[in-house]
Amino acid sequence: MRVSAIVVSLLTVAACDRGAPSSAPAADAQASATPAPDASAAPLASASAPSPASADPAADAGAAATDAGTGAAPAASAAAADAGPAAADASRLTVEGRAVQGGLLRAKLNGKLRRMAFPGHRVTVSDEGEFLIAFSRNAPAQEKLTITFDDGQVLEKLFDVEQRTFEVDKVDNLPENTVKLDMATRVKLTQSEKKLDAIRNKYTKKNCYKDGFIWPSKGPITSRYGQPRLLNGTDGGIHWGVDIAVPVGSPVRAPACGKVVFVEKDLPLSGHTMIIDHGHGLTSTFIHLHGFAAKVNDEVKQGQVVATVGMTGRTNGPHLDWRMNLFETRVDPELLVTPAK
Repeated sequence: MRVSAIVVSLLTVAACDRGAPSSAPAADAQASATPAPDASAAPLASASAPSPASADPAADAGAAATDAGTGAAPAASAAAADAGPAAADASRLTVEGRAVQGGLLRAKLNGKLRRMAFPGHRVTVSDEGEFLIAFSRNAPAQEKLTITFDDGQVLEKLFDVEQRTFEVDKVDNLPENTVKLDMATRVKLTQSEKKLDAIRNKYTKKNCYKDGFIWPSKGPITSRYGQPRLLNGTDGGIHWGVDIAVPVGSPVRAPACGKVVFVEKDLPLSGHTMIIDHGHGLTSTFIHLHGFAAKVNDEVKQGQVVATVGMTGRTNGPHLDWRMNLFETRVDPELLVTPAK
């Protein structure tokens, strides 16, 4: 009597861990193949669930062969399993941009995503398969992205991340109380940072980054992204923005289209602050402002005046500090625009 072989196909979805907040080491990648709801919290670390077993052609083929009663079917199925999933053609992923510490890449999938593993990154994937990749200031020399498509094919992309060196930025003549913070100021600073993190960890379907970026103000660059700071000779942490020296009252223009999601005066150290959401977790933050020309929920166009330059908060002169984030990852704005003249 012939005993029919049974092939059991197990399909699992490995969810990526949620990215860590900006003050902690980044965790595993976060991926989502479902559309991002407007202004929702950042997606949970999971890709869309696979369909039933029929979604795996190899499993179906193995079962069909076994039903046919061919003695070679079980061995063939085992060999296919040992070989692992089929490798996807490299053309199923396109990437634009420069893989460098502080850099931002645009990527697009050709095919529906099942899951994504990208340790240290948070990713949202649009209905069209588009997503952004940001490399942190301290990104390692190599980072690997693993994509599993809905048809079971797997694509691995290894990024060789260009390493940078950052000169120390010395800032003197600051009021001593803005360098050595009292307890009350520290508490307020922690509260404001949590508020800003919450804003930056939301995302929308916008893709304003597609049209590129312009300088929000034009003037000499006095401090750059990623520089370790010495404030009055003491450790002042890392400078995360680009400082543009321009007079008080100079216009601040939206570097790309987007939606104003935060406007508030007198934040500790930052002073008057505004955040614009450019979509998919990418935001611009402007600090030390003098005044605002747009309010929360305003939709703005590239080049539109949204604020004026000031010297509020901790500063030793008038300037615009422009910062960019992809969720909690700090991005270097200078890498996204043509060099300032």
